[in-house]
Amino acid sequence: MSAHYTYRGVDLKGRIRRGVATAVDEQGLDSDLRARGIWLLEAFPRAERSGRTPRGSRVRRAELITFCASMRFQAEAGIPLVQALDGFAEESGRCPLGRIVSEVRHRVEGGQTLSVAMESWSRVFPRELVQLIRVGEACGSLPEAFAEGQRHLAWTDSLLAEVRQATLHPLLVLGAATLFVGVLLTQVVPRLMDLLVAARLPLPGPTRLLMTVSSMGRGYWGWIAAVLIGTGTLGSSLHRISPGFRRIWDRVWLRCPIVGPVVHLLVATRFAHNLGLLYRGGVPLPSALDQVAGVCGGPWVQEVVRSFKDRVLAGDTLSVAMGGSGLFPALVVRLVACGERTGRLDEALSLAASHHQDLLGQRVKGLTGALEPVLILTLVGIVGFIAMAMILPVLSLLQSVR
Repeated sequence: MSAHYTYRGVDLKGRIRRGVATAVDEQGLDSDLRARGIWLLEAFPRAERSGRTPRGSRVRRAELITFCASMRFQAEAGIPLVQALDGFAEESGRCPLGRIVSEVRHRVEGGQTLSVAMESWSRVFPRELVQLIRVGEACGSLPEAFAEGQRHLAWTDSLLAEVRQATLHPLLVLGAATLFVGVLLTQVVPRLMDLLVAARLPLPGPTRLLMTVSSMGRGYWGWIAAVLIGTGTLGSSLHRISPGFRRIWDRVWLRCPIVGPVVHLLVATRFAHNLGLLYRGGVPLPSALDQVAGVCGGPWVQEVVRSFKDRVLAGDTLSVAMGGSGLFPALVVRLVACGERTGRLDEALSLAASHHQDLLGQRVKGLTGALEPVLILTLVGIVGFIAMAMILPVLSLLQSVR
């Protein structure tokens, strides 16, 4: 069984060489290094870290875009791969990605290909990027592979930024409204109710209902918070450990009347973009479908996309498999069918991704734009009910005096 070794050696020019290599034992490591012109001085078994990012750190997508841009530029300039990785690691300093790229450099220097070394850090480097690098290595076109990876990461970042920007304001409004109503029910309403009770005024139905809700909020707020937090934690745990729960949750989201169409557009956009990216890079269609399945959506969506691979291998066209799934808009299916007929499937997928990304942005903005008035009207209704419940006893008192 092979193991990883950290080694120190000397090359033909007398320079000290350090790195990480894979070998059956130290004797095998010595033989491998001698074949590369390196004489082994010392070696130590290395514990495998299996792609864990440095503790307390997170690699942002913008850093990966910078990494791809730097590697593309250095590859086009003719800088050797190990030196290019070393240069990026030095420029990045002690940031998480810099340390990870340094580790990747050690593995490449030890004999691994770049794609295999990156695959060891699967939580950092997306599988689409690793697959593009693997194809670039096979075709001898690493600069183009890094350029394609840079465009893909920039597209993903742009898509997520549009969704975040469209949903930020409604979420802020919802949070402010919830806080405002909570303060009214737990701080303001109880004091006013104490005055009404002390005045021995007859309390109508809305006022008694408000008093009940307010007293429950004050007396059982801890239990209410615990139930809400417990429900959220339980749902999160089930989503993380139960494939069946994730599959059900996936289908519920897709069938939701309001959110479902937006989720369908998101799935179609991811599918078309990533499949076109891999197919254009030279990945065979069945293998590309298998790779794309993991990034399109949840477990149920993944099962549907992976079923396309089986149907394509059985002789069906991709458009026929997609049309029978009911998962994708009809326009995407028609574009794929047209691309298959003309032999330009990658262009058809790229066009479908671009169109549906624009459509997705419009749908999200329209949905959040309609959500804001609903939140405001709901807040006005709650505040109006509280005001009415407070005023009704006073009005009844005035009528009795008259």
